[in-house]
Amino acid sequence: MKKTLIFVTVFLLSCKVIASEVYSPRFIASFGACEPYTERTTINSSDGSIPLTKLVQGVVDHRCIYKQIILRPSVRDVTTCSFTKPMLEELTETMNAETGEKYNVNFDTGNQVVRLKGLTKSQILWTQYLNTEEVCKREIIPR
Repeated sequence: MKKTLIFVTVFLLSCKVIASEVYSPRFIASFGACEPYTERTTINSSDGSIPLTKLVQGVVDHRCIYKQIILRPSVRDVTTCSFTKPMLEELTETMNAETGEKYNVNFDTGNQVVRLKGLTKSQILWTQYLNTEEVCKREIIPR
């Protein structure tokens, strides 16, 4: 039960971080080419400033490896993704074509359905991939 509560809490935090995330042109270009790149940002939320590190690590076995680290006072949320070329192209195209239009969506976490408000198309797509076990693996590390 405690692990489920931590997972749902961190999941909701991850969604809040994604919802407020803006992708820099340099990040989009590096991600699209799968060239090693590190970008550190701070996301302001109701919980305070949350450090976020995005790392494009390069190609391994014909897949682009991406890592996202969200630091909270009590946990480190590390998500490592392995994107195929079509996934990478879809994400890059969606980020480049972003209009800023916002959507509300219901997202099934596997434990419950969460209502996400005010997400752009690229944020919705990122949320889907970051929470698909075949693409991304999440590790919650107590601090």
